[in-house]
Amino acid sequence: MTINPQKRRKTMLTEYEMVTLLHPRLDEEGVEQVSQWLQERIASLGGEVTKVETWGRRKLAYPIQKHLEATYILYDFKLDGSKVAELNRAMGIHEDIVRQLVVRKQDL
Repeated sequence: MTINPQKRRKTMLTEYEMVTLLHPRLDEEGVEQVSQWLQERIASLGGEVTKVETWGRRKLAYPIQKHLEATYILYDFKLDGSKVAELNRAMGIHEDIVRQLVVRKQDL
């Protein structure tokens, strides 16, 4: 019996780490809503969130979209590599996500 490599690759999930910077106007409830939206988005793409760590509001090293502060949230998750671009696109058009960075954990 031979296994089709494309089928096997679809089931393999890669571990990623992501930091998101959220708009400073968001209160705790707003931050939680955006975080929940992101976790649901990852799950809808076939991924699994393994850790969420809110770092809180911090001063930015330089202004981003004229903002001097943002709320930082760290996520560890597993996702098929072909779905990362779709996740980045969804975050890029979300008005409350100021910046995001997704990296493979093995690259760290």
